[in-house]
Amino acid sequence: MNEQINLTKESKIKHLLADLSVTINWYKQVGSTSTIAKKVYQDKPLVNPILIGSDKQTAGYGKQKRHFISNTGGVYLSLITKVPQLTANNQGLLTTGIAWCLHQTIRQQFKITPDIKWVNDLLLHEKKIAGILTEQIAPQIVVIGIGCNLYQPNLEQELASSTNLLAEPPSTEQFCIFVAELIKNILSFLPNFAQGEFLADYQKHLPMLGQKVTVKLGQKTITGTAVRLDRKANLLLDCRGQLRTITSGEVTKIRPKF
Repeated sequence: MNEQINLTKESKIKHLLADLSVTINWYKQVGSTSTIAKKVYQDKPLVNPILIGSDKQTAGYGKQKRHFISNTGGVYLSLITKVPQLTANNQGLLTTGIAWCLHQTIRQQFKITPDIKWVNDLLLHEKKIAGILTEQIAPQIVVIGIGCNLYQPNLEQELASSTNLLAEPPSTEQFCIFVAELIKNILSFLPNFAQGEFLADYQKHLPMLGQKVTVKLGQKTITGTAVRLDRKANLLLDCRGQLRTITSGEVTKIRPKF
């Protein structure tokens, strides 16, 4: 790899996570932290979690490989780790649970309470501040990708549907503490994620519940009233009196129900 390490941030994050067995690499700029994480996994067996982070991405991506604006001023990281409890039946709990870990960390560190858009986007004032992508790359091995807008000066001019979490750039110390606490929260959450104990609190921050929503399922869309989540974090949608279970998809529109 020819990427340049950000020694200041890397050393601070390593110090803050010294009690955990995590390999940490923090760069000044990369194409995609998830792409690097996958290459690292291909090159050698995974013994302990590996954190790949960067101040900037030039080829960051989210769902359906869509471009994710990743200029200086955000947190961009990928955590590759084993999740022994992961099965085909509980993947929804993993993704929503990681969103909840990020939500909790933001509340703890910045005293700000975002909204959540099912499955895994965080919103502030109805605009996106963070996205999460979990990719299973081998049995019980996942890459957890997180992008969070802390403070990018021209973000809303570049993408009107996004906004910053903070009103000014955080200090390097604040930045590193936020990253370290997020990783601590995720790693402490993973062993018991399948129990879904977080779901009740997660749902309290879903403004879409009780509202009429449109969900994109591949090339199709479905509209109904968002009722609640089931025990697997699937969305229950009331479609003219018929309750439908939505296991995956993207909420593209939310309208108040009158």
